[in-house]
Amino acid sequence: MSVTETLGLPNTRGRGPLIVAQIVDALGTGLFLPFAVVYFHVAKDLPLTTVGLMLSAAALLALPAGPLAGPMIDRFGPRRVVVAGNLIRVLTFTGYVFTDVPWQLIVLVTITLAGESQFRPGAAALVAQVADDGQRARWYAMDRALRNIGFGAGGLLGSVLVTWGGTAGYTGVVALNAVSFLVASALVATWRPARTPVTDPAPASGPAPDPAGKRGGYREVLADRAYLGFLATVCAFALCDLALTVLLSVYVIEARGLPAWQPGVLFAINTIMVMLAQTMVAKAVERHRRPRVLQVAGALWVVSFLLFAMVPAEHAGLAFAGLVIGMVVFTAAELLQAPTSIALTVALAPAHLRGRYLGLEELMWGLAKVVAPVVFTWLLTEGPALPWLALCACCLGAIAVLHRLSRVLPARAVRETVSA
Repeated sequence: MSVTETLGLPNTRGRGPLIVAQIVDALGTGLFLPFAVVYFHVAKDLPLTTVGLMLSAAALLALPAGPLAGPMIDRFGPRRVVVAGNLIRVLTFTGYVFTDVPWQLIVLVTITLAGESQFRPGAAALVAQVADDGQRARWYAMDRALRNIGFGAGGLLGSVLVTWGGTAGYTGVVALNAVSFLVASALVATWRPARTPVTDPAPASGPAPDPAGKRGGYREVLADRAYLGFLATVCAFALCDLALTVLLSVYVIEARGLPAWQPGVLFAINTIMVMLAQTMVAKAVERHRRPRVLQVAGALWVVSFLLFAMVPAEHAGLAFAGLVIGMVVFTAAELLQAPTSIALTVALAPAHLRGRYLGLEELMWGLAKVVAPVVFTWLLTEGPALPWLALCACCLGAIAVLHRLSRVLPARAVRETVSA
């Protein structure tokens, strides 16, 4: 067995520029993402409360961008949408350097988030077109692993820049991020597929063909009741995923009074596990029924949330051991859920409506990002364990929905045929 097969990697022959574009994009995002709030606070001299309101307002205003991206993907093809999403962010990150007026920054952040909401479903649709038979989940897994590597490397480089350069270092981070998006867009724009997989006749550079001779709209997507049920699980699992970045640090430091170094170590465990194991896990489960894989992921999340909820505040060592075990279980759930969920969405979507299906999935993530900070922080003030128990309830609900969906989902979506 080849090393590629052992590691669960897809066939990447002829798709090298796409992989490099993924890495460059993730590296640039990793440069800026950990310092986003601090950048607007330090480099733009805005109060933290203003920064928080600005980012929340922008996230809310950008919500329609995901569904709007769907028709664009279906009409113009995912490659063009991916390039456009990156170019939009080149312009907005360049704009950050030249203004410190709050309303202008809100506009720029809103457009940035809209570009991200355009990019993500476009990239998922592009992978669906270029992946070999049975290897879509592997591609999504590899993309996630590469993004974690890029985020980690970008975060380290960003730390060096802001430590040595002060305010100028923050500006350098923003400028380099803009350059990374420009390079990524150029790589995708100039790449041409060597061949198109036989299971998907749509060219990667153009729109997917409509076998019925006419293009469907969101009315046709909304008529897919099985997919609407699945979207409920997407939203629930998005809240689970966001607990890592939105809830965990404030819970550990503020609610439990534990040392401030512990969240950093927990994040490192998550990142390393994703980098090392994501593609192998995707390979291990690709022959299994997708709803069952997602149910297992939900059950693992329930276990991890219960472990987090039971962390004792009075024993730092014992608490850290519990947090580490909880993080390992949490990451195992992520490894199962992330590539399986997106592969199931793509499998459910007719080729000519794939962009719209992915656009609605992006909307669910957008809603979760709006809801999570408000709900998690409110529950945390009511009781340290409440956010974790609420997430357990979300997972149990998703598991029940998936059990029902497993009876009605089409065979092509439940289990993908894997190439020999």
